[in-house]
Amino acid sequence: MMHYALVSDLMTREEFEERVEEKSAALGGIVDEVTAAMLVVEDLGRSHVKIGDIPKSEAGIVSFFGKIIEIQGPREFRREGEEPGILATLILGDPTGTTKTTLWDDQAAAVAELCEGSVIEVIARPRFGRKEVSFVAMRESAVEIVETKKPPTSEELKAPFVVKILHMQPVREIAKKNGDAAYLQEILVGDESGTTRLVTWSPENFSDVDEGTSVSITGVVRKEDDGIVEYIAQDTAVVTPHPTQVSVLTIDAGDVEEGQMPVVTGTVSSVSDVRTFVTRRNTESRVRNIKIKGEDGDILSVALWREEADKLILEGDSVEIINAVAKPSRFSGIELSVGGGSIIRVVSGKEIPAEISGRVVLRNFGLTLENSEGVYVLIGDNLPEPGFSVTVTGTLCGVRMKVEEGWTNPEDASKILELLR
Repeated sequence: MMHYALVSDLMTREEFEERVEEKSAALGGIVDEVTAAMLVVEDLGRSHVKIGDIPKSEAGIVSFFGKIIEIQGPREFRREGEEPGILATLILGDPTGTTKTTLWDDQAAAVAELCEGSVIEVIARPRFGRKEVSFVAMRESAVEIVETKKPPTSEELKAPFVVKILHMQPVREIAKKNGDAAYLQEILVGDESGTTRLVTWSPENFSDVDEGTSVSITGVVRKEDDGIVEYIAQDTAVVTPHPTQVSVLTIDAGDVEEGQMPVVTGTVSSVSDVRTFVTRRNTESRVRNIKIKGEDGDILSVALWREEADKLILEGDSVEIINAVAKPSRFSGIELSVGGGSIIRVVSGKEIPAEISGRVVLRNFGLTLENSEGVYVLIGDNLPEPGFSVTVTGTLCGVRMKVEEGWTNPEDASKILELLR
């Protein structure tokens, strides 16, 4: 009785079988043993999940129904010093997503009795964050699944990948299972169709590349999963400058439509405080909500996650958002979600020499100088103390004032003397 695996941490097999018999008797024997077992499992809070929810599941074991999209194998493989083994892979789907499970030896051999298009009930161990599960048990099911999402696809591009480099993340060191170090770099790129993410495990291939340059790359693999496309530059990739500047699809905040991934431009009209919350993995994360205004005054909602939420974004800033998917908001209209492969950055305007007087105020995003004309964020190493009226000189860019010199106004001199006594 394979359903026992779902509740083996709660009771013994004998107790489970006893409950199944009781459930069947209580229903007058109108359900078979399998259905009674499923009902007992549901009574214990271990109901079936949708495939799309598996990567987020924190359970040690899950059950789900999946339509067989593809069967790979069974095939033999060699084990060093042992008898040959048998390996098979199933790609399963439902309307919420797809997942892959690998079977070995006797279980893999049984795959020959399955056929694509049929539906099976699976009990498996999820791998958090991945669309893959470790097989425990399965059985054919009469459940109908009409439509499924497409499984991930991967293909090497035959033509060079010609793009403009929009943003290069710092190289990250990743520890392999054997203890060796690997190096990963994520690069945001774009062309006339929009923006996307390019990943490389050989960042040295991009060591001579600068942001804003156009390049031609050979040895690139295109991957698509649930409509999200990204590219992988293989170790053998060759990066060369492109003779002409590549244009990138750029759209005003007021003109963004669902499903697009252009560079989005606009002016920040409101900024909320950063909100901290605990994720399903019991880790702390952060989110900040802002609104940006288009040239015609239309407002676009934007959610900034994790590191993007920590960036200094101010009302009045001109910003651009790169590689964020436009999706329907929970409330109304379109919303952009920024983080995990997308970024927001302030577009620097012209810097002009300035001298500004006002009162210094400490806000949650830093020191500001405030007067009747506006609020200016003070930047620099030698900043005045909060609470005093000062005049500062420096360079002004938007609402950011880079301080070169600061001094206290005469009317506050007595306060300073009092503090020094």
